[in-house]
Amino acid sequence: MSQTEKNLSKLRYSPVIGAIIYLLFGVAWISFSDSLLSALITDPVLLTRYQTYKGLLYVAITALIAWLLLKQRAQIAHSLSHSQWLFNMTFEHAATGMAHVASDGSFLRVNKELCRILGYAPQELLDMTFQQITHPMDLSKDEALLRKTLRGEIMQYTIEKRYLHKEGRIVWARLSVTLLPRLPEHPPCFISVVQDISAVTLAQQQLQESELRFRTLLDSMPNISVQGYDENGQTLYWNKGSELLYGYTKQEALGSNLLDLIIPQFMHVAVKEAVALMAQTGEARMAEELTLKRKDGQAVHVYSSHAVIILPNKKPHIYCIDIDLTEFKQQEAKLAFLAEYDPLTHLPNRQFFTNQLEQALKVARREQLQLAVLILDLDNFKTINDSYGHNAGDMLLRRVADKLKLCCRETDTLARFGGDEFAILIEHLPHPEDAARFALELLKTLQQPSVLELGLEVTSAASIGISLYPEHNDNVEALLQGADAALYKAKADGRNTYRYYTDELTTLARERLVMEAKLRQALKMNQLECYYQPQIAITTGKIVGAELLIRWCDAEQGFIPPDHFIPMAESCGLIHAIGHFVLEQACTQGYAWLVQGLPALKLSVNVSAHQFSKGDLEQQVISILQSTAFPAHLLELEVTESALMHDKERVIRTMQQLRAAGIRLAIDDFGTGYSSLAYLQQLPLDLLKVDRSFIEKITSNDADKQISKAIIELAHTLRFDVLAEGVETAEQLALLKDMACDYYQGYYYSKPLPAEAFRQLLLQQVANQQD
Repeated sequence: MSQTEKNLSKLRYSPVIGAIIYLLFGVAWISFSDSLLSALITDPVLLTRYQTYKGLLYVAITALIAWLLLKQRAQIAHSLSHSQWLFNMTFEHAATGMAHVASDGSFLRVNKELCRILGYAPQELLDMTFQQITHPMDLSKDEALLRKTLRGEIMQYTIEKRYLHKEGRIVWARLSVTLLPRLPEHPPCFISVVQDISAVTLAQQQLQESELRFRTLLDSMPNISVQGYDENGQTLYWNKGSELLYGYTKQEALGSNLLDLIIPQFMHVAVKEAVALMAQTGEARMAEELTLKRKDGQAVHVYSSHAVIILPNKKPHIYCIDIDLTEFKQQEAKLAFLAEYDPLTHLPNRQFFTNQLEQALKVARREQLQLAVLILDLDNFKTINDSYGHNAGDMLLRRVADKLKLCCRETDTLARFGGDEFAILIEHLPHPEDAARFALELLKTLQQPSVLELGLEVTSAASIGISLYPEHNDNVEALLQGADAALYKAKADGRNTYRYYTDELTTLARERLVMEAKLRQALKMNQLECYYQPQIAITTGKIVGAELLIRWCDAEQGFIPPDHFIPMAESCGLIHAIGHFVLEQACTQGYAWLVQGLPALKLSVNVSAHQFSKGDLEQQVISILQSTAFPAHLLELEVTESALMHDKERVIRTMQQLRAAGIRLAIDDFGTGYSSLAYLQQLPLDLLKVDRSFIEKITSNDADKQISKAIIELAHTLRFDVLAEGVETAEQLALLKDMACDYYQGYYYSKPLPAEAFRQLLLQQVANQQD
């Protein structure tokens, strides 16, 4: 019922109507009474007076009824006018767009909100049709529904459509159209209600676009598997990475339970409980390494993390993100092998041997046992290596390792220290002379010919040094030094023999003291000199830095190799003075080159484990940088793997302080020492240097090639740059470039040069660039 009808209904029962009804009843009563009174009154005078009064009464009643009817009409007119005013105000000021539309689509009436939505003035819309402001792609649908309404098939319809704003932009709207009751002699008319939903539609489109981009992003990462599950484990989402990792297509996975897809049987109960708990609490479980299964049944190692999404009035969805660790595990296994084993012979390395000797000494001290350390060095290896090539030399080393294994007991520890040097630990030694018997057996076995490539037959000989516990020394370092000293004694006495560590070797100690005194004098007299070996960017071929290498030219002995005096300097403490000298030279010379206008280069300085152990390395380096004004970011400190193993917490703390000061850090000779992957991840490194021992045979030895590739990939995974040392051929450089190695140094580009020669090399590079 309309408001007007309600008002009219109220008027039917108003007091005015009641009064009129009562008056009409009064008139009827008077008419009835008149016939009675006329018969009863016989006096003509009284009758005349009665008729007069009766006439006046009728006139009064008639006038009253007329007045009441006029008042009633006025009330009805006022009520109708108020209802019309309310309708007009409601239509005009409604918060949604409204219009009366003729059957041909022309606008008969529009309100302010519709004008605001479409950007037109009211008169502009009244001169238009809805077809003119409807998007062409939505017009046919709107007109079809309008025709169905005119035919009486439907009474109203609601659609979402696009209007064309006066400014030319699109307005999304929800349109509700109702056919109004038809009046006689009037054409059909529609009431249209228009609600602007542009903001909602835009938000929905943006959400859909975001979801599409998100899903596209997930599918573009083949190494990352993302799956979605409900609280029962039913698969709801399965990206491209999941297909590649687990072998199931999206069609196979969706709708299946994750327990049936990728979870091994023994994990079913635990996984089911975990999924239920995450769905109940909304908290994701901690990320962890898991071993799951592929479609073909193979195990796959993943790093798995989860996210729980609970939307209002929605069931929880659990998303699982798995990263394939298979290749990472393989690389980790390779590096773990390299940490303790020699890649050529697969024998334990020096680090493993040292740890084993440490444990053996603890047992020997506790149980009062004897043990022996033997260090063996091939006598004619260099001749064979130079005569027949490195491949023949490598094969000979493997043959020697096999022969030594045959001689050793299960309780003995056999290791390769590097080059052609091997070490053997004999535990539970009954008598000191048993070590000599064992050495003779080794020498006899090694003298048997070894067959190499192409039927080449060679005979090897060796020298052996023996150190005993407790007769000679009682700690690891001393036992190894004693055996090494005895080895050189054996070589000096004619080779192919063995020697024990004896007091006669004190003569050698005196010689070391003489060299130590000479080194101290060399430091005092500035006889040490820094040479610079260029470091080259592989992609550009340009010099980007240089490694400083210490050189000592003695007046009597001439050039003394660093591997002769550096170990001695470390043992006597001179390494701190030498390290300070090299750091100061690097910063002073580097700043001088910058002042001369040469390109900014990174200068790399080696730092020994002893410099770390002293505890003031950070203050020393910062002090030198401040005094020389050399930029910190151009200084790079190289640390060997062995240095990293001593007092790990101090090393990490010192390296973090150096890095915070802007100094670059590099790990040198990677792969030859021991550094666990977990420890390596903790170090704030910038550069990893691949040891020359791998680069030397990278083009001829597949094992060295694969190891080098694994090291480069690992370094890049950890976001380190990689530099290859000892590059001597174009073939090596080309292979390193294919492996995406960043930098290299070696004789292929230049040997280490004095400062002035290196400066000339830089000037030549600058000149070439200008040309």
